[in-house]
Amino acid sequence: MKKGKKLLLPVAGLFASMALFTGSVLAETTPAQTNPPIVEQQNQYLENLAYSIGIQAYLYGYPLVDMVKTMQILTKQAPLNTFLHKRNLLDASFRDVVTPNNDTLYSQAWLDLSKGPLVLSVPKIEHRYYSFQFLDAYTNSFDYVGTRRTGTKAGRYVIVGPNWKGKLAKGSKVIQSPTNMVWLIGRTLVDGEKDLENVHAIQDKYTLTPYHEKQAKPSINLPTFTENDFNDPARFFEIMTQTMKLFPGPKADAAMLSQFKLIGIDPNKGFQGSKNPEIMAGLTRAVKDAQEIIVKTIPSIGTNNNFWAVYYNIGTYGTDYLTRADVAKFALGANIPAEALYPRTTVDSDGNPLSGGHQYVIHFNKDQLPPVNAFWSLSMYGADTFFVANPINRFSIGDRTEGLKYNPDGSLDIYIQNTAPQGHESNWLPAPTNNFILMLRMYIPKQNVLDQSYKMPSVQKVK
Repeated sequence: MKKGKKLLLPVAGLFASMALFTGSVLAETTPAQTNPPIVEQQNQYLENLAYSIGIQAYLYGYPLVDMVKTMQILTKQAPLNTFLHKRNLLDASFRDVVTPNNDTLYSQAWLDLSKGPLVLSVPKIEHRYYSFQFLDAYTNSFDYVGTRRTGTKAGRYVIVGPNWKGKLAKGSKVIQSPTNMVWLIGRTLVDGEKDLENVHAIQDKYTLTPYHEKQAKPSINLPTFTENDFNDPARFFEIMTQTMKLFPGPKADAAMLSQFKLIGIDPNKGFQGSKNPEIMAGLTRAVKDAQEIIVKTIPSIGTNNNFWAVYYNIGTYGTDYLTRADVAKFALGANIPAEALYPRTTVDSDGNPLSGGHQYVIHFNKDQLPPVNAFWSLSMYGADTFFVANPINRFSIGDRTEGLKYNPDGSLDIYIQNTAPQGHESNWLPAPTNNFILMLRMYIPKQNVLDQSYKMPSVQKVK
C-alpha cells in the first residue's frame, strides 16, 4: 500500500454543457419549451452533474454532520459548556464514539462560543499524562492543553470564537477557535481500576466557566440527526448546509463550495436540490458511492509499515477532504501525530485478514518496544470499530498492564487469540470469533516514530 492521494472526481468537464440551460441549473425546462430528446439530454446532464459534485459534497460534509450527530448524543448526557466526565474505563457497552481507548478517562465538553468566551482551568498534574484536545466543527485539532503542549503546571485558558472582539485581562492565555462549536476532549491517564479514584480527584478540578457572568445561555440549534439520515440525501444535505451556515468553513474551501451551489447545496439558502428530481437522482447515487469510497479508501490514506497503516497526516486536514472523511468514519477525534499515533492493521504478516479462527503473536524485540514519551497500548476492536466483549474484560494491553511478562532478553510477546493461551495468560489480548482490527496507540511518540524510521512488528499467525 502506498500513501493515498487525494481523490479527484471529474467535475470541471461537465461545466461546458451548462450552455444547455438559461439561468440556474435548478431551473426546470418543460417538454413544451423544447424537443423531448433535448429534455432527456438535459435531465441526464443534470443528474450526472449532481452525482459528480454530490460525491465531493458528501465527502466534504460527512465529518461536519458526524460532529452534529456526536454532539447531540453527548449533550443529552451533559449540556453545552459543561464537562461530561467518564468515571470508569470503557468497555464493549460503549458505543458513542468509534475506536475508544481503554487507557484514559475522558472528560468531554461541547462548547458554544457564540455567546462569549469560556475559561478552561486545569490543576497541576505531575507524573501522569493528560491532554485537552480542541476540535473545530470540521474535526480539525487546532490546539492542545496538557503534558506535551503546556507542561505540568496549573493553567487558566480563555477560549474565544472566530469573530470575538473584546478585552481580556492582561496576560490571559488565549485559545481562538476557527468555529463557534468546539469539541473539547480531555484524556487523563489511568493505571487500571485501582487508580480510578486518583483520576476522579483530578477530573473534579477541571472546570469550564463563562468569562463574563452575564453571558447568554449556550445553544446550538440544529435538527435532530439520526444514523439513518446518513443515507438520506435530502436530510443529509439539509443538515449539512444548516451546519455550514452556523459554522462557516475556512477561505480555502471557497472554490469547492462554489461548485456545491450548482446543485443547490448552499449554506446561505439551505438545501434546494430536493426540489429537482434529476438532482435527487444524482445525489442518491452519489451518497451510496461516497459511503463506499470512505470505507474502501481508509487503508490507502496511511503509510504501509510492515502491514500496519500508520497515519502521519491526520488531526488537521486543510483541503484533504477524503482523509478527513475517512478519519471521521473510523477514528473520530483522532489526535495529531505529535500527540499520538495510531498504527492500525486488519491483516497478518501474510496479508490475510485477522480472524478469531486463528492464533497470532506479536513479538517486540527489546530495542523495538514502541518508542514513546508517555505510554503505549494495543487495542482490540471488532469489524465495527468498537470493543469486543471477552471473558477477562481486557480490551487493550500495553506498558502499564498489570502482570505483563517480558522475556529474559527484555523482548515482549503478545498473544492474540479467541481462547486463553496456556501459560501466557498474562500477555493475552482476547480476540472475537470473527474478523477484527488491531490498533497500537503511541502517546507522545519519539522522533524515530514521527520520522517514519521505526519499523512496526508484524502480526504472525501461529502455524
